Amino acid sequence: MQINRQLLERYFKGECTPAEVEQVEIYLSQDATPEMDAYLLETWKESAEEDMPVTAPVAPKKIAKQYRLWYNTAAAAAILLLISVSAWLWQKQGGRAVKPLAVQWDTIYNGGNTIRVVSMPDGSKIWLNAYSALAYTADYNVGARELWLEGEAYFDVAKMEGRPFRVHTGELVTTALGTTFNIATSNRADSSIAVSLLEGKVAVNAAGFSCVLQPGQLLLYNKETVSPAITQFKPAEVLDWKNGKLVFENAALEDVFAKLQARYGCTIHLQSKTLTKKKVSGVFHASETVAQILQGLSYVHNFNYEYVTDSNSYIIRKK
Repeated sequence: MQINRQLLERYFKGECTPAEVEQVEIYLSQDATPEMDAYLLETWKESAEEDMPVTAPVAPKKIAKQYRLWYNTAAAAAILLLISVSAWLWQKQGGRAVKPLAVQWDTIYNGGNTIRVVSMPDGSKIWLNAYSALAYTADYNVGARELWLEGEAYFDVAKMEGRPFRVHTGELVTTALGTTFNIATSNRADSSIAVSLLEGKVAVNAAGFSCVLQPGQLLLYNKETVSPAITQFKPAEVLDWKNGKLVFENAALEDVFAKLQARYGCTIHLQSKTLTKKKVSGVFHASETVAQILQGLSYVHNFNYEYVTDSNSYIIRKK
């Protein structure tokens, strides 16, 4: 039986016959899997170019700037697939033995508006924010503790000598032995990944970059510009989501919109570039709706907003 993209797509959708499943899994257990590597790379590139699943609503025309978040069932599958692609490529590059993805990965997607607390086999605890996804290998806690994250999560890591705890977010890898830290991949308009350390130490690595964070330090890493920056942060602002709040202190309006998308699973289209850098300071309760928050912001920054029901999106226009 020939291994091709169509067969691999059916395999991951669960549409293969028992004979086809056996054939694919025998193939995936081999050291050399060029068709699989090509398929995953193509899938990754297509998802990155589209920036959202093809089944998601199409944005209105004449939008100057768009902020998107995958929020439906199809989106959950897309997020978990991208995490699996990242993990697969990391393993292949590292020379590790790779098992079939369908067998190897445990995945968690929090599609609701509440925080999900995950207790890991090693005693570590993870708070997974709304519309966030987490994946880890089936042999987690046997050797190194490897996880992949899309969205936002707070980690309370159990200390285990000789078993580093690694969180993969795109090409950025955060390593800890026993510590508490927060990672967010969707809270900023420029798609920067934010790693905030509360206790202990973490090492953060990417291609051509590495650093060790001290408590109270926040790393912002933008893979597009490869311009990491380390600053101080206020726990009340970084951990607002764990406390049922939205806290902004002199935040750019475009970053406020990005955080609202990540928190509420909606899409916000900003049509006026002059609004992007307007500053926002304030505290909102998590029980407030997006419309209520936008209404308050509109008074201060002089804009109108329109809700589009079919796409669960908001269009922002300057008055």
